[in-house]
Amino acid sequence: MPCGWVPGRWMPAACSWAMLLAAGPALAQQTIINVPSIEQTKAGKAFFLHESQLRDWDGNRYWLTTNFFTYGVSERFEVALTTYNIGTPVKANQAIGLGWKTAQPVLAASLPKWELKLGAGQMLPFNLRDGRIGLWSYGQASARLPGTGTRLMAGISHGPANLFGRHTTHFIGSVEQPLSGLGDRIGGGLGRVISDTAIVAEWFAGRHEFGDFVPGLNWHNDAGWVVIMGYKFSNKPGRRDDGVIIEIGKTF
Repeated sequence: MPCGWVPGRWMPAACSWAMLLAAGPALAQQTIINVPSIEQTKAGKAFFLHESQLRDWDGNRYWLTTNFFTYGVSERFEVALTTYNIGTPVKANQAIGLGWKTAQPVLAASLPKWELKLGAGQMLPFNLRDGRIGLWSYGQASARLPGTGTRLMAGISHGPANLFGRHTTHFIGSVEQPLSGLGDRIGGGLGRVISDTAIVAEWFAGRHEFGDFVPGLNWHNDAGWVVIMGYKFSNKPGRRDDGVIIEIGKTF
């Protein structure tokens, strides 16, 4: 149904908001917040991201860091080196892992506006506390909604006990809403910042160590810088693991 033909009063507003939010391309990134993105590090490029998770209230203080490095072997395949949960207090699932990720477009000729992709990846984490080795595997499917530019991702993840706290198979999902149209409408320096920003949210289902719902903002510019700010809502009872997430990264 075209936006100009309206059998009710809500359609013009809906179409206007869709164009306002989605005009212009969305920038790719290698991670949503913690859930792996369907996007890839470009061939011959490297990407580094530092994440801090912080909490300083209700008698449960922590500062945990994750450091994430990837290299694009090809346009569809990257390798990764990641350190997990380094900080204070010392966590039982501190680990360092090697791995890979790939994403393949599907139906690109017949449904180009949907940007359909299938992805998969694995990490081989080595627990720094007890020396255990595990294997984290995940698969995902992604689509971009024509009109709004919203990207939706859903997948399945299987995590090992040495990283997730227990062996677990669970749902992963994310949503990304670019604000490029709004930024173009505002214009100027502020408009450029907004154009490079997306509203994001992700979810690791389950009550394991990664089990969180995290909404936030993802800013990613043409120079390869990315800054992410979010708040994690723990799936665990009592929500004592809730906290602030701050990330900064660079493609080089």
